[in-house]
Amino acid sequence: MLGLLCMSLPDSAEAQPACAHDLCEVGVALASNCDPCVQDICRFDPYCCDQTQGEWDDFCIEKVLTQCGDWICAASCKHNLCEVGAPLDSTCNTCAAQICFEDPFCCTDAWDELCVGMVGSVCNHQCTPGANSCGDAVPIYSGAAFGTLTGSTNDGNESGNDSGRSGDVWYTYTHVVDQQFTISTCKTERSFGIDTVLSVHEGCPGTRNNEIRVNDDWKLGLAPTACFDADPTYFLDSALPVGGVYGLEIGQTVLIRVSHHDDSVRGNFELRILPEPEVWMALVAGAGTLAALSRRRARR
Repeated sequence: MLGLLCMSLPDSAEAQPACAHDLCEVGVALASNCDPCVQDICRFDPYCCDQTQGEWDDFCIEKVLTQCGDWICAASCKHNLCEVGAPLDSTCNTCAAQICFEDPFCCTDAWDELCVGMVGSVCNHQCTPGANSCGDAVPIYSGAAFGTLTGSTNDGNESGNDSGRSGDVWYTYTHVVDQQFTISTCKTERSFGIDTVLSVHEGCPGTRNNEIRVNDDWKLGLAPTACFDADPTYFLDSALPVGGVYGLEIGQTVLIRVSHHDDSVRGNFELRILPEPEVWMALVAGAGTLAALSRRRARR
């Protein structure tokens, strides 16, 4: 009886083996029980865990980013996704992962004009860098855009978040739907490594005197769940609710100032204007490609 009892006890090491490699690296197929995230992904896409015919490819990594959270992967993008340049690490950003799944060339050889073009066609992101001057602010619409503070100078300020001397860029946003939206830089810290500050103003010059709302750390503002999948130890992204109970009228146009903490780099950012709840929108976007299990290996 004792022998039978001992045989029935599970071997903890066999019950949960270590993953063969990092979840954010292309490699051999992973054991589905090595990590809860892997288990979730392989439930929908067995290819990622097929030990005989599968592999852990860019598509599996994309699911790590969209289903389990950008914060799991430590890479940051070498340059703005809207700029031609060196190949990007597919783990640096959700959009980069999607593009590199469609066209691996972008992450192995060069991020060329075709890769930049897929920012819009694959990720549905606007390539809108923002204007250095408030008076030249460029329109931005609901959705997401990649911008940059590189080379920007200071043109405004806000009420006390250490960005009064920092570089800034400007957008205009017109509220056209009677619905609450969240303006955010969610995932910017993860993707590009900067500490952003967001503020909304009534007009130019954009200063604390005509400030409607400002946020430095999303967790400490009016939208504490906006960046739902961010690393809980870092609150470097910003988020501001607008419309609905937060007071924008239909047809009202406001100025959006994107800046950075004075002690942070002037780098690239991802700006999002999404209907509430932003969590739901992100989950839908991540789940949209789960059924596409075919492996594309096309080359230009």
